[in-house]
Amino acid sequence: MIKEKAKVSEVALKAAELPVLPVTTQKVLSLMADPDVSIEKIKRLISTDPGLATKILKVANSAFYGSYRNIQNLTQAILRLGLNAVRSIVVATSMKNVYKRFGLTEKLLWEQLIGSALASNIIAKHTRLVDAEDAFIGGLLHDVGKVVLNNEYPEAFARVMERVYNDGVPFSEAEAEVFDFPQRKVGAEVVKKWGFPENLEKLLLYFDDQEAMKKERYLYNLVTIITMSDRMCQKFGMGWRSPSENVDFGNLPEILGIDEANMKEIAEKVQVTFTQGIELY
Repeated sequence: MIKEKAKVSEVALKAAELPVLPVTTQKVLSLMADPDVSIEKIKRLISTDPGLATKILKVANSAFYGSYRNIQNLTQAILRLGLNAVRSIVVATSMKNVYKRFGLTEKLLWEQLIGSALASNIIAKHTRLVDAEDAFIGGLLHDVGKVVLNNEYPEAFARVMERVYNDGVPFSEAEAEVFDFPQRKVGAEVVKKWGFPENLEKLLLYFDDQEAMKKERYLYNLVTIITMSDRMCQKFGMGWRSPSENVDFGNLPEILGIDEANMKEIAEKVQVTFTQGIELY
């Protein structure tokens, strides 16, 4: 077991050494922090990064975003997607820079993160309890600490994942058997380093503390949506070795005001989105 007193500070330092977000991504996020920013400024900045520009055009022309006619320039793409969606695409496109390797474990982690982001976005749009793009970013980053632990302690992290995948042990339980600190504490260091809003850091720090979250209803709703999205990923095999029909959603639908008919509709939409959306990122 990795001892907390010896290692938590070390992991925090490791997080500080993570690849920073690409310069263009940092500048886009900084610009979007200004509520009065113009689309022209965003377009000019994104145009300096051909890979990012191509990705935004690809997403804007996808069925996932309801494309009905071909878009060939960035201004039209940004107008179709909206600035918040563009922010989400920019962050998701940059996330793969965090991985030091990209084998099977990393592929499964990535699918879990992007799957949770996509499902959270859908559930948020349906319930209207939180902003859909906040849900996307929260779903994408709520488990980023796992990526850090896998990067820095691959053998230890592999033991955790073996317990999860082979023995059906919940991640938090398997994690506690190997590490003396939660991955979310590390994840909070990451989002703080990357300059995301304090609310996102707080989301990670208190994700598993329902009593603390209930004091801030917006974050509580966000955590509930992301938790439900994680279970959707497990149900449909997104980031898992195979789908699982025995996933228990408990009282999550009730908390979010989702009845049985709506739950079925959401699940079907999420399943379709997984087949369409994962390839976009």
